[in-house]
Amino acid sequence: MVTRERNTTRSSQRTQRPSRGAGFKAFVVNPRQSFVRWFDNYFLNHTFHFYKMVMLILLLLGIGLISVFSASHVSSIKAYGNPFFDFLMQLAFALIGLVLMVFLSTRNRLQIEKFGRYLLLASVIMQLLVKVPGIGRSSGGNSNWIAIGPFTFQPSEFLKLGMIIYLASLVEPKLDDMGDFKGGPSQFFFHGLGFAILVGFLGNDMGTAIVIVLIVLGMLFLLNLPSFYLTRISAFVVIIGVGAILMSGSRRERFGAFFARFLDPSHVSLDGTGWQTEHGFWGLAFGGLTGNGLGQSKLDWGWIPEIQNDFIFANIGEEHGLIGALAVILLFFLLGKYIMHTANTTDDAFAHIVSIGIMLWILIQAYINIAVVLGLGPVLGVPLPLISKGGSSLVAVLLALGVVLSFERNKPQISTRTRRR
Repeated sequence: MVTRERNTTRSSQRTQRPSRGAGFKAFVVNPRQSFVRWFDNYFLNHTFHFYKMVMLILLLLGIGLISVFSASHVSSIKAYGNPFFDFLMQLAFALIGLVLMVFLSTRNRLQIEKFGRYLLLASVIMQLLVKVPGIGRSSGGNSNWIAIGPFTFQPSEFLKLGMIIYLASLVEPKLDDMGDFKGGPSQFFFHGLGFAILVGFLGNDMGTAIVIVLIVLGMLFLLNLPSFYLTRISAFVVIIGVGAILMSGSRRERFGAFFARFLDPSHVSLDGTGWQTEHGFWGLAFGGLTGNGLGQSKLDWGWIPEIQNDFIFANIGEEHGLIGALAVILLFFLLGKYIMHTANTTDDAFAHIVSIGIMLWILIQAYINIAVVLGLGPVLGVPLPLISKGGSSLVAVLLALGVVLSFERNKPQISTRTRRR
């Protein structure tokens, strides 16, 4: 009798549980109500911090779309006869990235870890293909693109996220014993260095390689690797970096132009190594305090080639002035603060480590991009996250932010991490 009642209860629960087919049928019958139900399930009953992070991401993404249109409308007319071409392409990638961000933000920790492994494996394979004739593409001295039909993408952008998730799974068991370097920390560092070498030598992309190395070093520092090891690792990385610079003529020219300007601020270099930086200075100077207004940048008319990519911050400074430029910098600091809050309020060590890595990735890349425009670093070809034109970078960063939102949604409880420096 009891068994029959249990079976009856189970069958009634089974009939009440909506199936995927029923959900699709409901969407077809009433898509508006289905969307409202999904929207409520996704956005309601979460932490206030979750909502702040979502709004900030959308704000930065909106600023990026507006900036890409403003910086690219002239070149789009020249290349395609349509001022909206580059903007519409960026908008399409933004929508794809947002869908993937929402999807990842609804996954749990085990699914995120599995996704990271698959993403890393696919990215490494794709990175190996950049040297294959007919598949790999070169631009600006870098051979870091894969071409599939009319589309090109950078596998190294997705490799960053896969690497962070993979390294987190390596070091998590050793998180409370970082002094044992031969355990997790050594594997963490040498795997990360291997990924940087893969990108730097196969793709000839030193900018991305530097970002990867700085992410690895920053994660080791924030995870409390003893200074004894950290100092020696940093010296080892510097030696490898100097060697990589000396091996390439274009790198020697770019770093040489930077140090010449650093030693003599009045030095003006208008050859291939200093053209973008010098004209970026002019754009920032023309912008003044409040800027010349949206769409009024003189740099858009060919003074800086591809300004909508790595030098888009110069366009922002010219059109929106010092106030607009500082506002963008402040938004990046807020985004880093919000991600760090997620890292420090979770009891999941894996989520803590991955969130730290993503925070470092976004802030380091933003710092390098802005530093190059301000003449505080050599030209490295690093995009400004969420703002520069480029589908690979935009989708990869939105994927990473989806991972952080997943951790924020699935936090078991609020507590304060003690491993933070």
